[in-house]
Amino acid sequence: MCAKKPEVKPYHHGNLKEELIENGLKYIDKYGVESLSMRKLAEASGVSSAAPYAHFKNKDAFLDAVQDHITENLTDALHKAFERSTEREVLIELGKGYVTFFYENPLYYQFLFTRRNIDINTFPPYQFYSEVASVALKKMHEKKLTKETIRKKTITMWATVHGLARFALMDGVLNTDDLDKEIGQLLCSIEV
Repeated sequence: MCAKKPEVKPYHHGNLKEELIENGLKYIDKYGVESLSMRKLAEASGVSSAAPYAHFKNKDAFLDAVQDHITENLTDALHKAFERSTEREVLIELGKGYVTFFYENPLYYQFLFTRRNIDINTFPPYQFYSEVASVALKKMHEKKLTKETIRKKTITMWATVHGLARFALMDGVLNTDDLDKEIGQLLCSIEV
């Protein structure tokens, strides 16, 4: 009687590009971006040293892809916050969506805002946020606000939620047991 050969499963790595990005973020968090190489990225992901090159030309292309990945996910989170909001609460919901996104993805915050090449004028999450804020502010103030006033209020609101996102990542500053409620209350306490 012959022994049955073990079944050999075909190699399947799932979404390798996303896995490389997530493992690369963990590596950068632990060792710093300077020490990252494509070889080390492959090791951190448990793949051959050639595998990352199927998705990224080099380290710079990888870092750009990480930034794009985070930016796309943040923009999606803001769109979802917008879709679930009422007209009166849209700015609060966008703020809650922003803070929650980074609270749930702390490595994204760390990576994205330590890079020096982000141009806020072409940064998709800011573009979406500022478009929605502009409409909301005009409605709230019966269209009496100048374009410059709206720009300044939008930057102030963005800075507020950005700071709250940073505070959410620090121990003991915000009540993260009910972060949604905490952020809502903090944002409602500010007059726009």
